[in-house]
Amino acid sequence: MKQDIFEDMAYLTGCKDVSDLPYKKRAIWREIKRLSPLAYPTEQLEKFSHYVFGVDYRVIMDTLEVTKGSDGFYHV
Repeated sequence: MKQDIFEDMAYLTGCKDVSDLPYKKRAIWREIKRLSPLAYPTEQLEKFSHYVFGVDYRVIMDTLEVTKGSDGFYHV
């Protein structure tokens, strides 16, 4: 059974509503670094990435690869 990344991120970042997610980029970034990409359907990850960060999910994955091991926050 697949989870809902929108609901999961809202819970993990303390958002009352999913509509607040774009305002929690820093907290979301920290959580995304801990996620398994297989935990959610690719289509859902793509929608989430566009909704929160305004970029394709591939950009998020590439950035994670480049910043692996870093605790810093990078705007994507």
